[in-house]
Amino acid sequence: MLWAEANAALLRLCDGEGMARARELAHQLAEALEALDPAMERLCAATCPRCLEPCCLRARVWLDFPDLLFMHLSGQALPLAQLRAGRGEACRYLGAKGCHLPRASRPWVCTWYLCPEQKARMREWGEEEKKEVEQGLERVRELRTGLVEAASKDGGSGGTRTPMPCGTGS
Repeated sequence: MLWAEANAALLRLCDGEGMARARELAHQLAEALEALDPAMERLCAATCPRCLEPCCLRARVWLDFPDLLFMHLSGQALPLAQLRAGRGEACRYLGAKGCHLPRASRPWVCTWYLCPEQKARMREWGEEEKKEVEQGLERVRELRTGLVEAASKDGGSGGTRTPMPCGTGS
């Protein structure tokens, strides 16, 4: 119930006037995530299925305000519920071969966090490929920051409003 209410409120915010710049940044962010996806999936495919301690089980991860703002503004598919039903529970979207969610519907932390084994695998890659991933991650980070700043502007009038963070309930 809280999940639906939070997303309904966010949808109203995203439909508001003055969101053109935020919407443009959200679409750029979707493109940046799409460009990163093959390399990230390659890393995940090589490490996650055989991992004895998946971060999806132990990390306290959830979809936060910038994640949901991005999804609403760029038209990404919203997960049916928050990642966890409660504290101490594994991510409900973890499957035998990794995450069931498309990259653009995952929390940002699920893209930028690289476990030690993934970092070791990346060290085996060519310099150009590593640089491309590092620059891609930085581009996504910058776009997320810009997206939240643009969405916080009050219709371009120079004032700001602080968006309410979305709940973590399902």
